[in-house]
Amino acid sequence: MFVGGKMYEIFIRKAQNSDFQDFYNLVYFASGNVLDSIFQGLTKDVLKALYKNEKNLYSFKHTIFIEVNGKIAGLLVGYDFRESKLESISTFFNIIHVTKGNRFAILKNLFKAYTKIGKALRDEYYISNVAIYPEFRGSGLGTKPMLHAEQTASKRNLKYLSLDVECKNETAVNLYKKLGYKITEKKTLNLGKVFHFYRMVKEIN
Repeated sequence: MFVGGKMYEIFIRKAQNSDFQDFYNLVYFASGNVLDSIFQGLTKDVLKALYKNEKNLYSFKHTIFIEVNGKIAGLLVGYDFRESKLESISTFFNIIHVTKGNRFAILKNLFKAYTKIGKALRDEYYISNVAIYPEFRGSGLGTKPMLHAEQTASKRNLKYLSLDVECKNETAVNLYKKLGYKITEKKTLNLGKVFHFYRMVKEIN
């Protein structure tokens, strides 16, 4: 891939347990405001527990990284309907284990969030998080993990890709539209701070 007249080697790989710091940096960069509203100061502890435990929806096994010349440039976290059904409860209990002190408030916010965002429906592959480090933005890298997710969904004979994106993130919304996603719903999530999301879906099979 050429960017600014220079040749870059791009590689997409599965995440490893040891990649947590980049996982945290990228997920927090993209969704930190929402996560902090849910987890109230425990965001890093929660994400670390989830990432390093295989049996939940935010583990390294559901994460891919995109590398440019051997350096991590971005990630995508995704899962399908079957995985969501199998691992939602274990995800919940992983969070419970970490959030002992603020458990009631956090669980209340978590339940609110779960009713609005993060769901993979039948025949869907759900893109939970996608993020690119700022220094790699504007190079077209954002499409790479999205297309990889589409290939994954197609191999699993799924019919749809879905995601939730903050309405104010116009750059991301426009990218998803260019990739064939359509807005199917607008949702409001009140966590003390109010967030507005679009649910966007792409039919693939």
